[in-house]
Amino acid sequence: MIRAGEVESRIFWLGGCLVGTGAVLAGLVFGFRNGLSFLAGGLLSAANLAVLRHTVNTALLRRSGNSGFRIVASYILRLVLIPLCLYAMMRFFFWGIIAATAGFAAFSCGIFLEGIFEAFKSGSKRNA
Repeated sequence: MIRAGEVESRIFWLGGCLVGTGAVLAGLVFGFRNGLSFLAGGLLSAANLAVLRHTVNTALLRRSGNSGFRIVASYILRLVLIPLCLYAMMRFFFWGIIAATAGFAAFSCGIFLEGIFEAFKSGSKRNA
């Protein structure tokens, strides 16, 4: 059985590698501003995942000081902040809207890659 902390750190590592590589490629191909926009979108996605991780851990570890309302409110606030941050990026971040959105999506692809790696790893253990 794998521990959640290991999976979380691998997701952040994979997402960081994807965003870093994408930012360098976008910078080389489309210019410095688009590379920086890609990086900014990836950082926004990383912050979003970090807040989600904190909210889920708070909900699962449920200490006496954390009410259920506070947990639900922080989760809903995170869901509201995603479109607001994307709107702010599109409205005020004039460097590269598409690059910033691609960076936001690239970090999230680390979650899917980790799921695929885990599926293959558990499948190979079952076949052995």
